[in-house]
Amino acid sequence: MLTALLTATASYFLTWTTTPMVRRLALRHRIVAVRNHRTVHSVVTPRLGGISLFLTFALALMVCASYAGMPNRVWGLLAASTLVVLLGLVDDVRGVSCYRKLAAQTLAAGLAVYFGWRVETVTLPGGTTLALGVWSAPLSLLWIVGLTNAMNLLDGLDGLATGVAGLTAAALAAVAALNQQAAVAVLALALAGACAGFLRYNFAPARIFLGDTGSLLLGFALACLALPAFALPAGGVNLVPLLVLFFLPLADTTLALLRRVSRGRHPFHADKEHIHHKLLERGGSHRSVAGTLYLAALASGLAALAVVIAPSWATWTLLSAVLLLHTGALVRLGCFD
Repeated sequence: MLTALLTATASYFLTWTTTPMVRRLALRHRIVAVRNHRTVHSVVTPRLGGISLFLTFALALMVCASYAGMPNRVWGLLAASTLVVLLGLVDDVRGVSCYRKLAAQTLAAGLAVYFGWRVETVTLPGGTTLALGVWSAPLSLLWIVGLTNAMNLLDGLDGLATGVAGLTAAALAAVAALNQQAAVAVLALALAGACAGFLRYNFAPARIFLGDTGSLLLGFALACLALPAFALPAGGVNLVPLLVLFFLPLADTTLALLRRVSRGRHPFHADKEHIHHKLLERGGSHRSVAGTLYLAALASGLAALAVVIAPSWATWTLLSAVLLLHTGALVRLGCFD
């Protein structure tokens, strides 16, 4: 308990103190967010906020590699995360085409998979365990790259991706602790603390944005940490709570892809019809919309925890209630039109 508290607190203060320096650096070099057809901010705002998050997460990885029992695996995650951050940095400064970005993300995910951040067996509802065999690597790649981009797409409102990622990381730490994955729990807490520290500058009205440097890092780190966090002591990644925890970013991304393809557009063509855009259209402020989606992320996190610890009958009752609530809200917002 003391280790958890110290980790989260140290990460919070480290990010809180380094973010103003990163902000000044971005302003000095004019690395700022430019308004376009899908942005909702109205003032010039510096990017590169992900650098301060990366400094904190990298330090946590190095400490964990020195004292945990899986140093090679942690060093591998540090190398892969560094590649993702470099990709985000180039994209924030100069811009990167969607295909090159996808190729670089796949390379980073492949590096993580090589060092053991992968799923080899999954536990299905009812306790059935399914070995993935030759599908282990490609499905792990798909999961990591998919969630990395899902968090990137969610980053369309002041503080939204940061807050959702922080809440998700906290829930992830609790699940990891329950499944006896102490090192993963510590890393997830470091990420949660870093998000909390950064949110002081990123919540509306934001003084600095995550940029692709930060949103890609958050999605990538969460995707990798989630696989061992949901690995049951008896073996197999517990699939249902894993998907429940990431319901919001996965639903938002899936709906965006279906919407664009159904209209004959490129899947990567940006628009202003994400869930947060729908809420803004209904008169919500930046703060109220972010708060609403924080509650959705919190509900997903609590539901995922309940699936892990509750008896089966209570699990399915709670899952049904949460999924009906979330789906009903999406229908009401017109996300399925």
